[in-house]
Amino acid sequence: MKNKILLILFVVIINKSYSQKAKVCGKIEYKQSTHFSRDFSSDFLLTFNNNHSLYQEVNINIEKEKIKTTYTGEGKQIDIDMVRNNLTPEFYYNDRQSFFFLEVWFDIELLVKEDSLNLNWRLKDEIKKIGNFNCQKATTEFRGREYIAWFTKDVLVPFGPWKFQGLPGLIIEIYDTNRVFHIIAKKVKIEKNIDCKLKIDKSKFESSMNIIQFLKRKKELIIEDFAKLNSRLPKGYNTYKYDENCDDCSEDIEIFKNK
Repeated sequence: MKNKILLILFVVIINKSYSQKAKVCGKIEYKQSTHFSRDFSSDFLLTFNNNHSLYQEVNINIEKEKIKTTYTGEGKQIDIDMVRNNLTPEFYYNDRQSFFFLEVWFDIELLVKEDSLNLNWRLKDEIKKIGNFNCQKATTEFRGREYIAWFTKDVLVPFGPWKFQGLPGLIIEIYDTNRVFHIIAKKVKIEKNIDCKLKIDKSKFESSMNIIQFLKRKKELIIEDFAKLNSRLPKGYNTYKYDENCDDCSEDIEIFKNK
């Protein structure tokens, strides 16, 4: 009995020691780029520990968010600057059990609880070096696009940028096969044997919407913006109507079907 108790204590001590050694936290600076009818890039910071990650927009300013769009009507041309005035950072929060994100659409904050992020990753044998990290290739399909990810087992957390997670290591780079969406780490800082805490107000999550409500609200905001655009057009211009099936009316990363 005495030997059994000693063995149990020894296992507990070993497990505790291992868990302490396994503690890790870090900060990763990413560049996130989209390439549709125009190219746009923004900076994000991923902060994480063993159990949580927060991918948050940084370095926001109005000039950076200024978009010049050209509309043509009756042989005439008009340029309109669409400026983002709401500088609240967009974020994506993951605690392994749940996932929340906040997007800013036409200066309106949309907070969403995401319930369907079980990505079906396929690990490949290909290896490449990104910075100081040995990275392995993985592929998946997510909402209408095929993605290639490069993750490292040098950092054993299942996190990554944007909505990507669930691999046996930190995602350093990811892009879709058409190169419409591309995210790559610019700077990586990893700390071991400390349990850093993420600063986020979880009380706001109680007012989050689901993904179907999110898509409906986005559509309403787009229609409202078309109405504002038409009110600003000079006399004699044709008005614009929102057609969700047109080629360039919706340039979203995620392609939803039957929502």
